[in-house]
Amino acid sequence: MKASSANPFDRKIVPGSAFWRSGLAIASLLLLGQLAYFEGLAFCRNPTFRPSLEKLCGQLNCQLPVYKNPAEFAVLQGALSALPDRSQQFRAVIRNRAAFAQPYPNLELTLLDYAENPFARRIFKPQDYLAKTQATTSAMRPDATAAISLNIAAPKTKVGGYTFKLID
Repeated sequence: MKASSANPFDRKIVPGSAFWRSGLAIASLLLLGQLAYFEGLAFCRNPTFRPSLEKLCGQLNCQLPVYKNPAEFAVLQGALSALPDRSQQFRAVIRNRAAFAQPYPNLELTLLDYAENPFARRIFKPQDYLAKTQATTSAMRPDATAAISLNIAAPKTKVGGYTFKLID
């Protein structure tokens, strides 16, 4: 018996390149979809990617979510003072340090007693703390400042301090 000159291990098996290409295209689209779904808001908040995304959305006739990042607001000053009728007045000035206009943030104000225990907490919306002229605008321009003024009814507990933060 004579052995065949063709060895089965010498044959080149070429996988179907069309299947591999289509699989790679589908996997890439799935990956891009997952990135957009899970990290889309982070990309929209990133000042590096935002201008490119705005241009892309302009061509695709879509709209990006409003730029909103409370971490890019700076508190320039803040004070809580007692008024003659025992009510309190809270004043602060904030600045938008973002490169984009963004909506005014909500403000969480917490009143503390002399032992630094919180006894009152409230979240104020922009229409609660802005002057009537400022409240008509929906977004704060880049590098703009806004004055916050809140009158708080006289609390039963003496106020020893306060904390406040800007939130979504």
